[in-house]
Amino acid sequence: MVKTNVSKKLIYPSALLAGILLISFSGVSQPESERKLPVPGTVIVDNEKQEVILSAKVQFPEGKPCIEEFGQRIQAFAGCATAAGGDAKMAGYFVFLVDVPTETVHEALVQLGCRSKVNYSIHEGHKRGGLRPETTADDYLQGDPVVLSVFWKGEDGKWVERAYQDFVTEQTTVGEATIEKPWTPSFVFHGSGAIHKSGTGCIACPCDCPGGIIADNRFPIYDPKPTVRFNMSKAPSVGTQVYVRIRAIASTPE
Repeated sequence: MVKTNVSKKLIYPSALLAGILLISFSGVSQPESERKLPVPGTVIVDNEKQEVILSAKVQFPEGKPCIEEFGQRIQAFAGCATAAGGDAKMAGYFVFLVDVPTETVHEALVQLGCRSKVNYSIHEGHKRGGLRPETTADDYLQGDPVVLSVFWKGEDGKWVERAYQDFVTEQTTVGEATIEKPWTPSFVFHGSGAIHKSGTGCIACPCDCPGGIIADNRFPIYDPKPTVRFNMSKAPSVGTQVYVRIRAIASTPE
């Protein structure tokens, strides 16, 4: 891979996907107001901090599952406007709409050293769905763990950052009672959506879905799905410029 040094930033020509630039640079401890943030159409890869930062805008997917009411869905809350060379199939479902293709996000995480361990096409995933007596470890999407957050500059000029799961409440049944609890996903990077060209645009799915590139793999593929509600009151107003941070926990190859 050819690297060109430009003011402490490394530009990777071979990482260009659909005209999108991946910029890698040494991590710094400055507050967000002083750090280099991605302009629309670019992704920042910080190898020292082991994180990827994406540029996104807030939208209100009114009427879609799990928005302001409890429900189940396979679509991510953070996803890309484009995927597989065209408009993302699920772009209208996302709250945080990222302005680079899903394949670029996938490439950025691979650049950090993230590895996919079990990945499937959507078609193959449906064959393996659900918790069954014959379920095995291979019926769960697997890969290196990741942590997501969203940050933005508030109206008072101060930066606000929230963990991805903090925007969401989970509902579950205990005996005959229905309770609300924190959303407690187990996010892993599996890469299926980019590897198998699903075209959904999903980044981080709220269940174990092979349509995106990151999934909550507490349960086997597709079923059971958690019952969750995205609380729009915790997100900034529609149209706000936000940044999605994905921190990777890259494993040592076995």
